[in-house]
Amino acid sequence: MASIAKLSIRGVRSFSPEDEEQVIGFCFPLTIIVGANGCGKTTIIESLKYAVTGSLPPGNKSGQSFVHDPKSIGQTNVKAAIKLRFTARTGASMIVMRCMEVTQKKSSQSFKALDGTIRMMDPNTGERVVMSHKCTELDKTIPSLMGVSKPILEHVVFCHQEDSSWPLQEGAVLKKRFDDIFDSTRYAKALVAIKDSRKSYFSDMKDMKAELEGLNSHKHAANGFKNELEATKDNISAVDDEIQKFEANVVEEEEKAAEARAVLVQVQEFSERLTFKQGDLEKEDAVLEQVQKSLGEKDMTQTHSYEELKQMLRELDDAHHGNQASRDLQEKEAEGRSIQSTLERLRRKTNELNSVRGKLDAEQEAHTATLRTRFTLMEEIHRRHKIEIECGITQDDDDGLTQGTTTTLSTFLTASTNDYTITTEDMSAFTKALDDREKDIMRRVDEARRRHRDEDDTIQKEISDLQAKKSAVVIDRKRNEAAKDEARRELQNISTQSSSAYNRVKKSDVDEAKRAAVELAKSRDEMNNDPRREEITRDIRVQEDRLKTISVKIEQDTNLRNQLRELSDEQNEIDMLEKQVAQEYEILEEKLRDASYLLQTHHESHVKITPDDPVIPLEHLLDNIRNKKLNADDDVTRCNDSVAEVMKKQSEKKALQGSYQQRMAQLTQKKNILNRPEGGVNKINSVIRAIVRYDKDTIDHDRINDNTNPSEVLTYLGEQIKDYSSIDIKPEAIKRVLKRLKKMAQANMECPCCARAFLENDEINAFQSRILELSDESVSELMVTQDGVATARDAIERYEKWRKTISENIHEHIEFTRIVAEIKETEALLAGEGQAELKEVEAELKLEEEKLADKREMSNELQGLLQTVTSLHETGTRVWEKRGQVKEKKEKLELQSFAKIDDPRNLKTVEGDLATASSEKEAAYTQINHLNNEQKTLNEKISRVTNQASAAERTAREKEEAYNRDQLSSKRKDELNNLLQKYNAEEKDLEKRFAPIRKSLMQKESDRTRMRDTNSHEANALAEEMKHFDKDYERLREINDRVDFFVKSRKSEEMQEIARKLTHNSESIRSEEERLKSMKPEIERLKKEVEDSDRQKGIINQNLDLLKHRRKVDKLEEEIKQLTREHHGMGGKEASRKAKSAQQAIADLKEKIATQRGMREGLAGQRRVLKRKLNEEEYKDVEKRHRAKMIDYETTNLVVQDLDKYYDALDKALLRFHGIKIGEINKIIRELWTLTYKGQDITSIQIVSGQESSARANRSYNYRIVMEKGNSQMDMRGRCSAGQRVLASIVIRLALAETFCLNCGVMALDEPTTNLDHENKKGLAIALAQIIASRAAQSNFQLVVITHDEDFVSMMKNELSSQTGFTMPERYYQVSREEGHDGKFYSKISAVDWDEL
Repeated sequence: MASIAKLSIRGVRSFSPEDEEQVIGFCFPLTIIVGANGCGKTTIIESLKYAVTGSLPPGNKSGQSFVHDPKSIGQTNVKAAIKLRFTARTGASMIVMRCMEVTQKKSSQSFKALDGTIRMMDPNTGERVVMSHKCTELDKTIPSLMGVSKPILEHVVFCHQEDSSWPLQEGAVLKKRFDDIFDSTRYAKALVAIKDSRKSYFSDMKDMKAELEGLNSHKHAANGFKNELEATKDNISAVDDEIQKFEANVVEEEEKAAEARAVLVQVQEFSERLTFKQGDLEKEDAVLEQVQKSLGEKDMTQTHSYEELKQMLRELDDAHHGNQASRDLQEKEAEGRSIQSTLERLRRKTNELNSVRGKLDAEQEAHTATLRTRFTLMEEIHRRHKIEIECGITQDDDDGLTQGTTTTLSTFLTASTNDYTITTEDMSAFTKALDDREKDIMRRVDEARRRHRDEDDTIQKEISDLQAKKSAVVIDRKRNEAAKDEARRELQNISTQSSSAYNRVKKSDVDEAKRAAVELAKSRDEMNNDPRREEITRDIRVQEDRLKTISVKIEQDTNLRNQLRELSDEQNEIDMLEKQVAQEYEILEEKLRDASYLLQTHHESHVKITPDDPVIPLEHLLDNIRNKKLNADDDVTRCNDSVAEVMKKQSEKKALQGSYQQRMAQLTQKKNILNRPEGGVNKINSVIRAIVRYDKDTIDHDRINDNTNPSEVLTYLGEQIKDYSSIDIKPEAIKRVLKRLKKMAQANMECPCCARAFLENDEINAFQSRILELSDESVSELMVTQDGVATARDAIERYEKWRKTISENIHEHIEFTRIVAEIKETEALLAGEGQAELKEVEAELKLEEEKLADKREMSNELQGLLQTVTSLHETGTRVWEKRGQVKEKKEKLELQSFAKIDDPRNLKTVEGDLATASSEKEAAYTQINHLNNEQKTLNEKISRVTNQASAAERTAREKEEAYNRDQLSSKRKDELNNLLQKYNAEEKDLEKRFAPIRKSLMQKESDRTRMRDTNSHEANALAEEMKHFDKDYERLREINDRVDFFVKSRKSEEMQEIARKLTHNSESIRSEEERLKSMKPEIERLKKEVEDSDRQKGIINQNLDLLKHRRKVDKLEEEIKQLTREHHGMGGKEASRKAKSAQQAIADLKEKIATQRGMREGLAGQRRVLKRKLNEEEYKDVEKRHRAKMIDYETTNLVVQDLDKYYDALDKALLRFHGIKIGEINKIIRELWTLTYKGQDITSIQIVSGQESSARANRSYNYRIVMEKGNSQMDMRGRCSAGQRVLASIVIRLALAETFCLNCGVMALDEPTTNLDHENKKGLAIALAQIIASRAAQSNFQLVVITHDEDFVSMMKNELSSQTGFTMPERYYQVSREEGHDGKFYSKISAVDWDEL
């Protein structure tokens, strides 16, 4: 069960937003919070209420005044936080935290509620879980966790002081509060919703019943159509069996035809393969011829085999066996790369060494700077701290110093060398001097500290003695002042409570009041015994018996009236059906007249209908139109077949044209691929154009042009290469040949060329002269200049390159030429007879489509007419069925009128009798009310006299008590006046003792402050001197460490080693560069030798290609021979004969199938008509819809019955719940009122809701609080005192908490004693003590009482101490205003031991 454990507040109202949060823990079973007015007690209730419900206090809807005012602390915004630890109804401990913020704007403040959090322990993992919620979610979550509704928490458990008297507020406010607490509005709305739902379902049920009757008639018609449909399906199945039989035969024949076609396809494939092979052979022959022409005399295939040529090529490519120059070149290049790698490695090493040397140079410079810094620092230390040392420098007579001489640091530094180097002995002497100086400073600091401490202890002891004397005097003064205040308060209370001399009660007044009380009591008893009271009760009972008799008669007449009304409704329904039949028959005739033109068009204008039987003529008409529609559909089907046949022809023609176009596209694509810019065709054309341009520039003839065949170009290139090859002969070789010829002619005396003998000397002289001319380079025709040789070589290279390009791509050029020719043939086919035939087929198709359109128009017209006639038939059927319903209902009505009603009265007479009985009933009610009013008047008189008697008794008792108090107060006044005189004398004596002590204490404190300032200044000076010395000494140590580290690292030796390595690397780099330079001429020579062997490789490769082409040609010829033999043995003629025979059989079978399908189409048309009929809106899924509608109707009927039951059950449950709860609350209220209220005028109070006079639960209760005075009741609002109002509100809240807070035992009372007198306060204390004692067994019962009334708290303590069965609280809480660090007063909560209460 739920309870609260601890609350912390910060920044709310008077609680500080900056100091630590104020915490209060709630005890079991009682927590008392005490404090003066305005200290912040009510803020605790407001915080509890806001934590659990999120509701702001009354008058704080915007929330600005709920948070601490930012202006009071000089800030622009203030944040507030409220945390509550509570136990949920499940037993889990949780903490809810809500935060708020108020921002001060220019002229207003804005309030913002921040998101809250709930913190709990996960029961599975044991880990702390924090969940963040929006404020609205938190407002719903916390009441649910505590198991109490939000209205109970707001108005009962944590009710604000300003709102505590809500039970006695005006009716609208009271009604809203009680409606929220009882949650009755929600259930009243539920009853209205149930009633509205029942009305809606009942209306739907009536509509469903009418629809169900219409669906029933459609269901019968649909069943007839379904039977016809089944018969049609059986006929279609028989036709389908015949079609399947013929189709099976077609399949057998098609298999035979397929076998024959497969053979023909194989023959066709062989023919195509043979054609392709022959085409490949022609291309290879052309390529072979071109290659032979391009080689010319360089053809080595006759003298060398393929393996020999490959061996020659390998020898040229082999770097180890065939070509020494290539091998030497590779070795030299490898050696050069090795030298280059060595050079790179040496250069990298040089760079690394240079980098290291630079780093060492930088370190050397840094070391020099460090020495200079040390030297400068030592000078500064000597000058700043006045250091003197014993120098260990030994100097000759010329220098002026000797061993062991004591000198100052300046003399020592002057003796140092110019590089700032200081020896180890000198540095040690300087360090020793620094250590001595450090010890001296520390000694001075310690001496000063001891002296200051001693002085401070002495003066502090004197001040303590004086403070002790002062405290003793102050305590005595406070004690005296407290005693004097207590005496004054008591004296003031006695004066306030005591009556004045004029109003003082006398003994005679007491006796007179007692006599008046006795007389009023006697009058009260006489009125209570009046016999008229019993007579009124008896008359009321007689009228109630008469009322019961009239009610029975009214109930019987009401049942009779309902039966008569049912018969009247049946008659009205019959009249309505007859009217509908007449109207629908008129509509039927009107529709038939509208359709007369269409019926006349189709020769069906003879239809005549009568009111008695409109169905049969319409059925005949419907059958005729349906048959005509079927015939029209058959015509459309035949036209569709004709159109399909013509479209098939058109498709075949278009397919043929498409195949040509597809072939054309394929050829064009191949042509484009071959004719691409980087393709072989364009390469050959480019070569031919280049040859034409070159020949025009060099030879100037037109043998080759742009259209020359590539084979002729290859022949021409071979001739040109041969011609230019003969030019490449050196002059020295020609001279040697001519010289040899000259010698041979002289020796043999004949021409060495033609072997003609020289007969005369002139002939031999002429021969020798000719040889000399030929040997002369300037005039010889045989001698060729160097420019001519270069030109010839250039021409040969060009022709060789062009010939190679043409040879490699000539097969693509041949394929391109063939494709161009095939494209021309395909274009001719496309432009021939195919277009004319296609146009004829299209014209035939147009005629058939026009014919089909006419037939479809006729079919659509009949379809529309069929729908119209169908609608007429359905309307006629509906008229005929409703006539039958009218007849059936009339017969049923006659039977019911004789069977049910025995009373001869009619409906009008029965209604008149009911009106008379109702008037008698009202008269009985009026008589009963009159008697009740008379009884009420008597009770009010008795109550008034009773109240007067009670008041007289109370007045007598009060006067007697006042007389006794006056006597005691006079005696106590004298005692208190004597005490005050004594306290005043003691106060004067203490004041005389206090003045000299205070003066001496102030003087000593001033001396202590002055002494501490002086000592502090001295200590600071010594500390500053020590700080500077330590800092300089530490810097010197760091510099010495760096100097020592550099000396020990031996950097100078490392720099020498690096310089030596750099010199060695430079020499190695120079040596390797000279080696690399000397190798370059040899590498260039070897490269030139290797290039001369590439030309021989090209010739061998061309011969290898020639041999490959020859082998390919031989292979193709052998394959063609083999395919030709296989083609002759495949049996193509026999396969062709079988295919024709199978095709004829298939055609005969398809004709039979077409006949059967025609029959099937007729049956299918009939089936479609029936299906279309069944798919119409009236008949489609009619059984399903009928079944669904029947289920909906029965279900809705059950829903209506269930809603009636639910309505009655909820109504009775609400009535019972409300009555029980009101009874429980009033019972608790009576007990608590009797216990707490000590007056005699109000016997008890109770809550009245206006339910007592109703037999059904009210939709709206009118709550009010009434009080009983004697035997009468009256509204308490406006008739009770302020104290009675407060007490009644507390009692009602306690009763509501007892009734509704089953899961939460918390109850908070804020200032419960407001306006209560002493006796009622005591009664409230007694009641609360008894409640605490009886509820202490509940583990979660918590009562929180907040009050400023210490007398009431004392009463509570006394009453609790007299109770048993529970443990007294350990503490109570005191709320007060205390001054904060900023001088402002804030609310503080402190726990006080219970025994100090």
